[in-house]
Amino acid sequence: MAKILAIVGSPRKESTYKLVKAAAEAAEEMGVEVELVWLGGYEVNPCSGCSDYCEKSGECRIRDGMSELYGKMVEADAIIIGTPTYFWGVSGILKNFIDRSLPLYYTGGLKGKLGASISVAEENGHNEALDAVSSFYQLHEMREVGGVSVVRVGPVSEAQLEAARALGRMVAERLLRSG
Repeated sequence: MAKILAIVGSPRKESTYKLVKAAAEAAEEMGVEVELVWLGGYEVNPCSGCSDYCEKSGECRIRDGMSELYGKMVEADAIIIGTPTYFWGVSGILKNFIDRSLPLYYTGGLKGKLGASISVAEENGHNEALDAVSSFYQLHEMREVGGVSVVRVGPVSEAQLEAARALGRMVAERLLRSG
């Protein structure tokens, strides 16, 4: 069965969480297995820059929540990443996650998987956050299939939730067609 890993790159369970969850539920309704991961529930320390170790061993020497997440990423056929916009970029915890994916870069563990993204901003910077996630997908030689950018004042709207659901359905359709 096709599997999507839906990653909430926010330290809080607010707008980004709701949008990623909506995308995940829509994909699940189409018959795709989905695992929702909230990075706020994991300890994801910054990369220490010891890329020689990662390159030679294919592993990270830091032992924290990422140790569990590597396997989840490799097992998934697609990854949906959602992030709030912090200073026109991704959240700190998502930046740590992206940097710590280096062992999978060296092993090619994500190559060919599908990727989609969701960014949330109150005013600006949402496109830059999407670009950062897109760069992650490109570096890992993943196939990016789309993204949703939400600029909001107040609670997430039904139209914004529907855009996230449409993204989840699109990822699921691509997986079901290919597999």
